[in-house]
Amino acid sequence: MPTTCVFQLDRLNPVYNSGEYISGRILLRTDKVKRVNAVYVTLEGEAKVQWSMSGKSETANYSGHQQYLHSRTNVFDNTLFRAGVHVYVLTLRIPPDCPSTCKGPYGYIAYTISLTIDKPWGFDEVFRKPINVVQTLDLNYNTEFALPVKDENLKYLCHWPCISGPICSTLVLPASGFTPLQEVPFRLEVDNQSPHYDIIGVEVSIKQHFVFLSRKPVKRNFYTKTLVKELISDRTLRLSKRQYESSICVPMDTPRSTLNPNYIVFLHYTLQVKLKTGYFHYDTDLSVPIIVGTTSLQHLRDSVHTQQPVRRTPTPERQRLIERVTPRPPTVEEELGGEADAATEEPHQAIEDDEPPSYDSCLPPSFSFATLAGSQQTLGSSHVVALQRIQLPKFPGFSTLIGTAPAHGMEDSGLDMHMYRSYGSLNTDHTGRSLDTFGSLCGPLSEQVEEQEQEQEAEESTEVLDVTVQVHRARIAEVEEELQDEHLF
Repeated sequence: MPTTCVFQLDRLNPVYNSGEYISGRILLRTDKVKRVNAVYVTLEGEAKVQWSMSGKSETANYSGHQQYLHSRTNVFDNTLFRAGVHVYVLTLRIPPDCPSTCKGPYGYIAYTISLTIDKPWGFDEVFRKPINVVQTLDLNYNTEFALPVKDENLKYLCHWPCISGPICSTLVLPASGFTPLQEVPFRLEVDNQSPHYDIIGVEVSIKQHFVFLSRKPVKRNFYTKTLVKELISDRTLRLSKRQYESSICVPMDTPRSTLNPNYIVFLHYTLQVKLKTGYFHYDTDLSVPIIVGTTSLQHLRDSVHTQQPVRRTPTPERQRLIERVTPRPPTVEEELGGEADAATEEPHQAIEDDEPPSYDSCLPPSFSFATLAGSQQTLGSSHVVALQRIQLPKFPGFSTLIGTAPAHGMEDSGLDMHMYRSYGSLNTDHTGRSLDTFGSLCGPLSEQVEEQEQEQEAEESTEVLDVTVQVHRARIAEVEEELQDEHLF
């Protein structure tokens, strides 16, 4: 039996604020006597950056390392380490100046607790436990965070000799300091003096900006990621003025801003507004910096949510799915037939939901999956494998993704991994098949096939959604009408 080590911390989700103490114990089990130099526990915090850029003739590699924390405590100093179970109690302190845990495409800041068995001959045995650290930042201690911020822009859509009137825009925020799950109110004033073009909409987003600094050689690399985005479809007509007043929420688990410019992984945020002019014109951008902290301002604490607010803009595909699944109003004959059968049939229990799920989380299955006979069994096995493979912490992780940096500007892209499931979603039935492919796969349904399917459904599950049943009945009725029309002809 190999040597095993179990870390039992005082928190199931190992997220600690800077300046806190880490309490817990370590259970170390060995199957035989070992000759060691020492057994010690370390608490480490470091930042690493690494990327490469390819040129015409050669490839340049950039890297950097920065140590924030390193504490070592010996728990065994003798030569012979006996076999059995060894229990070590932990009480470690995180310094208050340690930066928050974060990760980007070219670097990361990570903290780990490790137990090392130092052997005189051979490789050391090291067991690690990653933890997440959040550096505390009270926005009330700095008066600059409570001051309003403002940005102005002036843009001409055409040039001489077809020059038009300018578009004057002003973006104002009541303060620059906010916390996760807090609404960021903003006011946008637009004066459209162009006689030919309208502003068709406004796009508001919160941007996360990474700055990576390498030491060998000295060079900076940048990366931008969009955390949240919202679209306001209200138009600003030509030769008119309009004022937009709205708010956007800071996502949960957002790392706090970095205020020390000497860190090799620097993190800051901006609120960006784009004026959609359409046609072949470039969008007008307005951007103001915001600071993400851990304690909100006193006069803005009413805008902090306890849960992440869900704002979904219905896309054409999602609206089509909602209309497809929404039950149609019953006719007079169906109402009379339903009253007659009410005494003999038990109504199904409907599962209520506040609103339909997002289309992003209910993608249809692949063609090979939809054509399999045992789709239910295949879906269950694939779901278990996905859960075993993907394990992401709630707070941003510590592993780095080392890639090749582009030579020019970088586009916005996310690093978050999503696990898509088809079972039980809006656009699928109880077998996991997509409603778009269900009609083409089933073909004409006869009474015998219908009875067999009903028996199989009764054996598999006793509760079926009313929405799915109505969709299937409507599909069967349409097929039977088509068959009757064919017999008549």
